[in-house]
Order: sequence, then C-alpha cells, then structure tokens
Amino acid sequence: MNLTEIELDALTEVFNVGVGQAASALSQLANATVRLSVPKVEMISKQNISNELTSQGADRICAVRQDFTGVLNTEAVLMFPVQQSLQLVQLMVGDEVPLEQLGEMEQEALAEIGNILLNSVVSGMADVLKMQFDGSLPTVELGPVADVLCGNGQMQEKVLSLQIDFAIDALQIQGFLVFLLDVESIDSLKTTVRAFLKDLE
Repeated sequence: MNLTEIELDALTEVFNVGVGQAASALSQLANATVRLSVPKVEMISKQNISNELTSQGADRICAVRQDFTGVLNTEAVLMFPVQQSLQLVQLMVGDEVPLEQLGEMEQEALAEIGNILLNSVVSGMADVLKMQFDGSLPTVELGPVADVLCGNGQMQEKVLSLQIDFAIDALQIQGFLVFLLDVESIDSLKTTVRAFLKDLE
C-alpha cells in the first residue's frame, strides 16, 4: 500500500515542523548553527535507499534505532555513512574522534544526536496529527547498509523515508530517516493524514 502524492506532501509539511525543532535543539548541543533541509518524503524500497547510500560511497553506515508505539507502531532508523557520522560527533561534542574509530563515548554522543532528531520529528508529527507515541531508548548500530536496513533480506519491502541534509559550518551531511511500518500501521497513517487534510479544507 502506497501513500498518494497529496498525502506525502502533507507529511512533508508535518515532518518539517519536527525537523525545525530538531535543528534548534542540535544547534544548542553543537553551540553552532545547524541547518536542516526540508525533508524529502517518499515511500521507497529498502533496496533504493541502499543504492543511494552506496552511491555516496557508504558501504558501511552508522544507524540510530528507536521503537515508537501508539496509534501506529514503527521502528525509526536514522542512518549516516560511517565517516560522516564521526564528523557529526566531532562537531557536536568538540571531541577529536579518530575517523576510523567509533568508541563507546562517541556511540553515546551519536545516540544522543539521534535521540534528539528522532524524537523531535516524531513529536512534531504527533502534535500536528494529534497522535500519541511512546519511544524506546535509542541504540546505535554499525554495519553494511543491507544488514542494518534489513536483517531478513527483504530488500524490496517499502518504507517511509525522509532524506534530510545537514549543514554545520562547512560540513554537508546527508542522512536518511526511515520509518519501518507494517501494513496495518501504513493504513493507520493514511487514515490519520486524510483526516488532517479534511480538517484543512
């Protein structure tokens, strides 16, 4: 089941509220202006996301995962190429992180960055669409794109994807925020978005 173009446009506006909140929170953490682009929202296959990340030279990615339960149940996965995730941690915590190493402290910093972004986006969506969510603690995972996205090998499965570009000083970072939704949750999301659009009429 896919979301229509109108529904995706509505979700772009909804998610952009949360992205704006995330930019503000991350700017305070980094003590520098963090600019986040308007998210590109689409329903695409895990394989397409894998291809996109691989084309950027990201054979291995760093992911922050968090489960959210409520009106719809989803696993949110924020993904960056490993090299860019280390640069992001360096900027955020001012730490001289070796670019080939992601130690425990750096993983904690990345979990905090992911936690801010994921919770801002989800809480922004919850506020606008009048939904409630409970979130788990974030976990950090490193590995090949296919393993992180899809341990069971179902790479043609479609997910709700937000492509977000980060700009901090001269650094440009492209990340993907993916919501893994089952059929029932996609159906609930469609119903909620349609109600939101109806209220705007």
